[in-house]
Amino acid sequence: MEAAAKGSRDGRTVRAERTRQALVDALLALLYEGQLQPTAERISERAGVSERSLFQHFADREALYQAVAVQQYERIVPTLEPIDVSLPLPERIHAFVEQRARLLETVTPVRRAALLLEPESQVVASWLQATRRQKARELERVFRAELEQVGQRERGVLLAALVAASAWTSWEALRAHQRLSVDRSRAAMAATLSALLAGQR
Repeated sequence: MEAAAKGSRDGRTVRAERTRQALVDALLALLYEGQLQPTAERISERAGVSERSLFQHFADREALYQAVAVQQYERIVPTLEPIDVSLPLPERIHAFVEQRARLLETVTPVRRAALLLEPESQVVASWLQATRRQKARELERVFRAELEQVGQRERGVLLAALVAASAWTSWEALRAHQRLSVDRSRAAMAATLSALLAGQR
């Protein structure tokens, strides 16, 4: 009897986990298809479950956003390899731009949706803030040698310019507003970073 009850509970747990995962996958898929603000009905329909199931598995939209953010993070982070800081500056710039461009291109559909939600969602705002800080730290690590060659005040300005030049907003300006190809957008980012760091070689 106990074994049967345990098996029943385990079965329910597995089904619940599958449903929860299906809902997370559904929202991510819709975002990648360009649906920036899909309704609960649309998410549930895509997941193949009832709309009621969405709210049974996620207390509110913040809980759903948290699950989606964690999954996106776990998908993206393993694809990022630390850049060798011992490389000559031109090679570091090339490696950095290749990796950053690939990352920004990958996250663009989700980032567009996240920016719409940022003012009203604490979860989304926190993830975006953490992501921006992490990207700035990585840039500072890769170009530390050049940054340390300038005074403290100038260093802050230079770092801010480097962060802005390699941010998603700059990538969006190149790709969506100026309608440049990925290759030309990479070249524009590399040219900007090279110009900013030219005096620190």
